[in-house]
Amino acid sequence: MAEKSYFIQYKFIIPETMSHSTYTYQKLFRAIYGYTQRVTKSNGKTYAYHRNGILSKVPYIKQGKNCVIIPPEIFSNLKNFFLTGNNPTHKWQTKGDWKAVYYLNEKDVEDHLVVKSLEELIDRTFILSTSESHEKIEEEIKNLLNLIQQNQKIDENYRRVLLETAQKVISFPWFKQNYSKSERLMNFNKNYNALRNL
Repeated sequence: MAEKSYFIQYKFIIPETMSHSTYTYQKLFRAIYGYTQRVTKSNGKTYAYHRNGILSKVPYIKQGKNCVIIPPEIFSNLKNFFLTGNNPTHKWQTKGDWKAVYYLNEKDVEDHLVVKSLEELIDRTFILSTSESHEKIEEEIKNLLNLIQQNQKIDENYRRVLLETAQKVISFPWFKQNYSKSERLMNFNKNYNALRNL
């Protein structure tokens, strides 16, 4: 069964008065998709920090550099960015003079592409762990379940944050309608429920 979605093709229009450098475009795309920042501390350790964009925490299917397929309920977030520049990655005080034009069309997406987008969403869902580094939520849920099964004390606040973050993933209509088509998604759902019920 195909899922209803929006196909969006967009283009940024940057006036001559603004820099047309690669970095200008990079900032705009980072604002949509997010990015990973690697920071080396004075102790020599390198940490990865994941900076969210408009679509970082939602399922999407990238169709090309300026094309994306999203669930219909996500569109207002992307439209707001195109109009205002508001995004979680760059705290722009003002949008600037750039504009975005876009074309939107309704599209039915095949199940296997929706499943892939949900698995990719899990891959890019990170949580600031107790060790102060960003870790994948899927692994952190498994780690916490293992600790509980070994009767070890856990941080209840951390458990709550894990559950809240995972709940956002499984609450998407795309997830609810398609998780049974992927062993990985079924396991994610099962582990979420196990952690919630312990």
